[in-house]
Amino acid sequence: MPLTYRIDPEASLLLITGHGVITQAERVDGLRTWLSDPAFKPGLDTLCDFSETLSTPTLDELRELVAIVQEHSEAIGRVRLAIVTSRPITFGIARVFEALADVEGAPLQVKVFFERKPAWAWLRPGAPDRGSPS
Repeated sequence: MPLTYRIDPEASLLLITGHGVITQAERVDGLRTWLSDPAFKPGLDTLCDFSETLSTPTLDELRELVAIVQEHSEAIGRVRLAIVTSRPITFGIARVFEALADVEGAPLQVKVFFERKPAWAWLRPGAPDRGSPS
Protein backbone atom coordinates (compact mmCIF):
# COMPACT_ATOMS: atom_id res chain seq x y z
CA MET A 1 0.00 0.00 0.00
CA PRO A 2 1.61 3.28 -1.07
CA LEU A 3 -0.07 5.40 1.64
CA THR A 4 -0.41 4.40 5.27
CA TYR A 5 -1.64 6.43 8.19
CA ARG A 6 -2.04 6.33 11.93
CA ILE A 7 -4.01 8.64 14.19
CA ASP A 8 -2.37 9.29 17.54
CA PRO A 9 -5.22 10.66 19.67
CA GLU A 10 -2.98 11.22 22.69
CA ALA A 11 -0.71 13.55 20.69
CA SER A 12 -3.61 14.86 18.57
CA LEU A 13 -1.71 13.93 15.40
CA LEU A 14 -2.30 12.29 12.05
CA LEU A 15 0.85 10.54 10.80
CA ILE A 16 0.95 9.69 7.08
CA THR A 17 3.67 7.82 5.20
CA GLY A 18 4.01 7.40 1.45
CA HIS A 19 6.06 4.77 -0.39
CA GLY A 20 6.88 4.32 -4.07
CA VAL A 21 4.54 5.58 -6.76
CA ILE A 22 1.26 7.08 -5.51
CA THR A 23 -1.55 7.78 -7.96
CA GLN A 24 -4.02 10.62 -7.56
CA ALA A 25 -6.79 8.08 -6.96
CA GLU A 26 -4.71 6.68 -4.07
CA ARG A 27 -4.10 10.18 -2.67
CA VAL A 28 -7.81 11.02 -2.80
CA ASP A 29 -8.79 7.64 -1.37
CA GLY A 30 -6.27 8.06 1.46
CA LEU A 31 -7.57 11.54 2.27
CA ARG A 32 -11.18 10.35 2.31
CA THR A 33 -10.22 7.26 4.37
CA TRP A 34 -8.63 9.12 7.25
CA LEU A 35 -11.37 11.77 7.17
CA SER A 36 -13.92 8.98 7.73
CA ASP A 37 -11.89 7.17 10.39
CA PRO A 38 -13.81 7.24 13.71
CA ALA A 39 -10.64 8.45 15.48
CA PHE A 40 -10.34 11.47 13.17
CA LYS A 41 -11.39 14.76 14.76
CA PRO A 42 -10.99 18.46 13.97
CA GLY A 43 -7.62 19.93 14.86
CA LEU A 44 -5.34 16.95 14.19
CA ASP A 45 -1.98 18.36 13.15
CA THR A 46 -0.43 16.19 10.45
CA LEU A 47 3.01 14.88 9.57
CA CYS A 48 3.25 13.57 6.00
CA ASP A 49 6.48 11.68 5.37
CA PHE A 50 6.88 11.45 1.60
CA SER A 51 10.65 10.86 1.73
CA GLU A 52 10.21 7.38 0.20
CA THR A 53 7.82 8.38 -2.61
CA LEU A 54 8.77 8.26 -6.27
CA SER A 55 5.93 10.30 -7.73
CA THR A 56 4.60 13.84 -7.46
CA PRO A 57 1.14 15.22 -8.12
CA THR A 58 0.45 17.59 -11.01
CA LEU A 59 -0.84 21.13 -10.48
CA ASP A 60 -4.39 20.01 -11.31
CA GLU A 61 -4.07 17.15 -8.83
CA LEU A 62 -2.87 19.58 -6.15
CA ARG A 63 -5.88 21.78 -6.86
CA GLU A 64 -8.16 18.77 -6.47
CA LEU A 65 -6.61 17.94 -3.09
CA VAL A 66 -6.98 21.53 -1.89
CA ALA A 67 -10.63 21.51 -3.03
CA ILE A 68 -11.29 18.33 -1.02
CA VAL A 69 -9.63 19.88 2.03
CA GLN A 70 -11.79 22.99 1.65
CA GLU A 71 -14.90 20.85 1.23
CA HIS A 72 -14.12 19.19 4.58
CA SER A 73 -12.71 22.26 6.34
CA GLU A 74 -15.16 22.02 9.23
CA ALA A 75 -14.21 18.38 9.89
CA ILE A 76 -10.50 19.18 9.56
CA GLY A 77 -10.36 22.38 11.58
CA ARG A 78 -7.34 24.72 11.55
CA VAL A 79 -4.26 22.50 11.54
CA ARG A 80 -0.55 22.47 10.88
CA LEU A 81 0.67 20.17 8.13
CA ALA A 82 4.38 19.27 7.95
CA ILE A 83 5.46 17.57 4.73
CA VAL A 84 8.80 15.73 4.65
CA THR A 85 10.41 15.02 1.28
CA SER A 86 13.80 13.77 0.16
CA ARG A 87 13.83 14.75 -3.50
CA PRO A 88 14.11 18.36 -4.71
CA ILE A 89 11.24 17.92 -7.21
CA THR A 90 8.94 16.61 -4.47
CA PHE A 91 10.00 19.47 -2.21
CA GLY A 92 9.15 21.97 -4.97
CA ILE A 93 5.76 20.44 -5.66
CA ALA A 94 4.99 20.36 -1.94
CA ARG A 95 5.86 24.08 -1.77
CA VAL A 96 3.35 24.68 -4.58
CA PHE A 97 0.75 22.84 -2.46
CA GLU A 98 1.75 25.08 0.48
CA ALA A 99 1.13 28.18 -1.67
CA LEU A 100 -2.16 26.87 -3.09
CA ALA A 101 -3.47 26.03 0.37
CA ASP A 102 -2.63 29.57 1.49
CA VAL A 103 -4.06 31.34 -1.57
CA GLU A 104 -7.23 29.23 -1.58
CA GLY A 105 -7.82 29.75 2.14
CA ALA A 106 -7.59 26.07 3.08
CA PRO A 107 -7.60 25.44 6.84
CA LEU A 108 -3.97 24.31 6.69
CA GLN A 109 -0.74 25.94 7.74
CA VAL A 110 1.67 23.98 5.53
CA LYS A 111 5.44 23.82 5.85
CA VAL A 112 7.80 21.62 3.83
CA PHE A 113 11.00 20.00 5.12
CA PHE A 114 13.82 17.84 3.79
CA GLU A 115 14.20 16.04 7.14
CA ARG A 116 11.78 14.62 9.69
CA LYS A 117 13.46 16.05 12.80
CA PRO A 118 12.82 19.74 12.01
CA ALA A 119 9.32 18.87 10.75
CA TRP A 120 8.55 17.22 14.08
CA ALA A 121 10.07 20.14 16.00
CA TRP A 122 7.85 22.57 14.06
CA LEU A 123 4.72 20.52 14.82
CA ARG A 124 5.53 19.69 18.43
CA PRO A 125 8.36 21.86 19.81
CA GLY A 126 10.23 20.07 22.58
CA ALA A 127 8.13 16.88 22.37
CA PRO A 128 9.68 13.50 21.55
CA ASP A 129 8.92 12.11 18.08
CA ARG A 130 5.90 9.80 18.34
CA GLY A 131 7.05 7.59 15.47
CA SER A 132 5.71 6.94 12.02
CA PRO A 133 2.77 4.83 10.86
CA SER A 134 3.31 1.10 10.63
